[in-house]
Amino acid sequence: MNEASLPFSIRSNVDLKPYNTFHFAYKARYLVEVCDIDHLVQVLTWADANQLNTHVFGGGSNLLICSDLSGLVVINRMLGIQVLHESDLSAVVRFSGGEVWHHCVEWAVKQNYSGIENLALIPGTAGAAPVQNIGAYGVEIVDTLKAVKVIDRFSLEIKDISAEECGFGYRESHFKGDWSGRYIILSIDLELSKSASPKLSYGGLGKVLSNSASLRDVFEHVCEIRQSKLPDPNVVGNAGSYFKNPLIDDQQHSSLKETYPELVSFKVGERWKVAAGWLNEHAGWKGIRSGGVGVYDKQALVLVNYTDDNAEGLLFLEQNIKNSIYSLFGITLEREPVLIGTNISA
Repeated sequence: MNEASLPFSIRSNVDLKPYNTFHFAYKARYLVEVCDIDHLVQVLTWADANQLNTHVFGGGSNLLICSDLSGLVVINRMLGIQVLHESDLSAVVRFSGGEVWHHCVEWAVKQNYSGIENLALIPGTAGAAPVQNIGAYGVEIVDTLKAVKVIDRFSLEIKDISAEECGFGYRESHFKGDWSGRYIILSIDLELSKSASPKLSYGGLGKVLSNSASLRDVFEHVCEIRQSKLPDPNVVGNAGSYFKNPLIDDQQHSSLKETYPELVSFKVGERWKVAAGWLNEHAGWKGIRSGGVGVYDKQALVLVNYTDDNAEGLLFLEQNIKNSIYSLFGITLEREPVLIGTNISA
């Protein structure tokens, strides 16, 4: 099929480097940017008729592409923010899936709606936020999420799914697990407070800010912290946090604390969440460079791509880090970005 005959603004043989924050230069056989639901339905119908796999990208910030993609890549460009209803205490706001997440946070802060200010500067789009239940500084998207509007890729049915049905966990959801490949997120509905106090108990926020801090104060301080610790993906290829903070039981935690009294950890229910960045740093990985990739010198939780056009070096570095962390601490690290491509065994 030549490009001149492609419908619906679909392009062929497209370089994916601008569409993923690791800047890997794999190719998509077909790519299209969709701005509304009707366009999306047309594109999905065309892909189904041509027996093409479909991959949906938002900001490309939580993806690790590891090969050329033989199907269709859909870039979600659907925009819009709408207040569905409002009371004296809260407002339910619908954010379209293609909205840049940080812009959503900025908008909420300007309206004096609280609940997501701790999630400032997390890269990606609103539609990607529920997939991995984004979180930072003691707040997760599940804390404010009421519903997700989706389209079924196969039946093209559009429906609302409640937050309770989404199977949220730490950096997990059914969208990342059982529902992977089935639904495309069109919009998310968040219930934001008009009166809640800021959440300052995590990540040292309370040491700098008081309980009387404004939403703007919290927002700006979170931005300052992230900008000081995390590389700008427009400058250095990265996907933010590369490893999940592992959860361990009391026995393993007590044993590690005896050996490493300075271990950074937090009680979560009956288990302990250990800072993966601390593990990597104390294993000697912070600032290490291996060929065209490496570990960021200001935050050992972040793997960066300096010059590579493919993911081979990064996956090799990832495995070496995992091996060393298991050898030293008996902990198995899990990758946070979603692997896409034919090298799924990595």
